[in-house]
Amino acid sequence: MEAATHSPKGIIAVPARFASTRLPNKLILSKTGRPILSYVIENCHRAIEMSRGTLVDVVVACDDERLADIARKAGAKAVMTGSHHQCGTTRIAEAIETLGLASTLDYVVNVQGDEPELAPEAITTVGKTLLGNNSADMATLVIAMPKGSEEKKANPNAVKAVLDARGRAIYFSRAPIPYDRNPVGPGQVSWNHHLGIYAYRMSFLFEFAAMPVSPLEQQEGLEQLRAIEAGRTIAASAIPEHWAGKGIDTLEDYEAFVSRMTRRAA
Repeated sequence: MEAATHSPKGIIAVPARFASTRLPNKLILSKTGRPILSYVIENCHRAIEMSRGTLVDVVVACDDERLADIARKAGAKAVMTGSHHQCGTTRIAEAIETLGLASTLDYVVNVQGDEPELAPEAITTVGKTLLGNNSADMATLVIAMPKGSEEKKANPNAVKAVLDARGRAIYFSRAPIPYDRNPVGPGQVSWNHHLGIYAYRMSFLFEFAAMPVSPLEQQEGLEQLRAIEAGRTIAASAIPEHWAGKGIDTLEDYEAFVSRMTRRAA
């Protein structure tokens, strides 16, 4: 009799910090009639439906009861975490440990709390990318950017990813890499715009959380460089640009989001 095949199970975790430097209290802003965080949770639930049993739940790892209340009302688990976390990954690790899920799940998808228009397809794709690469410790997503996007490439808030021929990350930077010493041809990828969504194997999530902040991580302000400096493997998949939506970092970003939601509701 053949042994039963193990079907990997994962959870979606949303790290939610109340304080925000550029847009105070942004996750609870609700000019659309709903807080930003609730849109994120809704898309996570849609991703669970699309995953056909691979993703099983949503947990919000937060540091304020107002965020926890929004999470519960939106149908997610809420776990209060400490105020000491310097990145979302360690906050998620604390929440998973608190819930006692480390031994029952295979992987975790990290969805940022300020990405209310991130498509559910993007969430399921990052999980598939991890599960489809046995050598990968974690996975992420990029958008392949064409010639003509040099202005965005120069923006330090648009993080760049350099990948090898097998789709594994070599480096991430706020600098405009790769350098355009020679022009790319028509239809060629000029650079990869990195999206801040990750999937981790459960065992690696806790390894990562136990690692000290690495020098390049500190210098660039990019948590994924901690894994790169430790010699770990990050697999990446390219997705359509419209799946990424638009993150909310500033008041201008939020007002544009409100306008889009108003037009859709009309």
